[in-house]
Formats: sequence, C-alpha cells, structure tokens
Amino acid sequence: MWQMKETTKSVTPANIGVILAGGTGTRVGGSIPKQYIELCGKEVIAYSIDAFHNSERTDAFFIVAHEVESQKRRLSEKYGCQCITGGQTRNESIYNALHYIKLVYASCQNILIHEAARPLITSEIIDTYIGLLNEYDAVITTQHISDSLGQVGHHITDRNDYYLIQAPEAFKFDLMVRNFKKDSPLTATVQQLPFNIKVKKYYEFIGNLKITYPIDIKTAELIIGDLPPQ
Repeated sequence: MWQMKETTKSVTPANIGVILAGGTGTRVGGSIPKQYIELCGKEVIAYSIDAFHNSERTDAFFIVAHEVESQKRRLSEKYGCQCITGGQTRNESIYNALHYIKLVYASCQNILIHEAARPLITSEIIDTYIGLLNEYDAVITTQHISDSLGQVGHHITDRNDYYLIQAPEAFKFDLMVRNFKKDSPLTATVQQLPFNIKVKKYYEFIGNLKITYPIDIKTAELIIGDLPPQ
C-alpha cells in the first residue's frame, strides 16, 4: 500500500501537488469514471499518484475527487492520500484545492496541477516544472500542432500561430490565489492569470496521452507495456 507523502518533510511545505480526479469520463463509456479504469493492472489514477509520491521536490500532494468518491474515502484508504472534494467543473475543483491549501498550508509557494486521466506523468517531469518556477511565474505543458488546422470562416489558417495546452501545469501559488476565478469560462488555467507574467511553455513532454476515448486505453497499455519497470 502507498504511504502518504510526509507533509512534515518540510515544516512549512512550499511545493504542493494537486491531482484532479473529479471527471466522469462519459466519452470513454461504461459505468466506471476513466481515472479508475484498470490500465496494465493499476487504476489510471495510480500512475499520477506514483509520480507525485516519487517526486523529490513536492512536499505534499492531494487528490481532488468527486464528492461521492471523497465521502466513500476509497481513494484515501487505498492509496494513503488525502482527498479534497471537487466541484462541478474543473475550475471549481481547482478553486476548492486552492482554498484548502491556503487554509491549511499558508506557506505554500508553488502548486503543480495534473489531471488523473493523463497517466504518463513522471516524477522527473514534476521536479522539472517545480524547478523552473525558480525562474518563471508559470510552467505549462504545450504541444505543437502537427495536423493541418482549419478555422471557421477562414480559408487559410497557419498552425504555427497556435499550440495545444495540457496538464501538468505549475504556478506561483500566490499568483493563483489572487487571480483564479472558479466561475471563469476559460479552460486553460494560465489564461486567467495576468498577460504580462513570465510563462515557460514546455514542449518537451511528448506523448502526454489523455484517456478520453476507449481507444486511448489500448494506446496507453501499449506505451506503458514498453516502459522499463519503475
């Protein structure tokens, strides 16, 4: 059984991780939310838990779970992790996490947010992002667009003018607390922050698969099956 990462490792935890696990995964199908589907013998969420547990730079991490999961305490009992009750939307869940951390760990300096549906996260990626916050206000996972790109109402669109934004994403904690709004329609967290902050676009996390459709489970199994044992 996993042991909870020691929040007393630092008397005043500075770097805190958040795993968002409140989605229902309707596009995957079936009665089990995608983050709890078994993938190579482990729940999808377990890969993110492993990455945070093995991180050398995080002092604590929490799972933001659907209210029912939080009440059942299944996650905390199985993995030894503390859960925060999520909201109806991604932004509400992030807000709940920010509010909880501000109350319990007012000394928090940096926060790294990940999505449980992205199982290819590693502790090395987490540590890299937190390290980059020594120089930047925010670090976001970005991907170049390799397909042709169209835009409604336009005949030609230059894909080089665009990039994809994914989780994980890391931020200065006080910057998030001062600017993040739970009712914002924006789905890219960084877009809620001031335009003039210093942002690192991290393109090196290639193959950051998100479990969205049934075929993604098969793809993830092939990738994870080829990875060396951790």
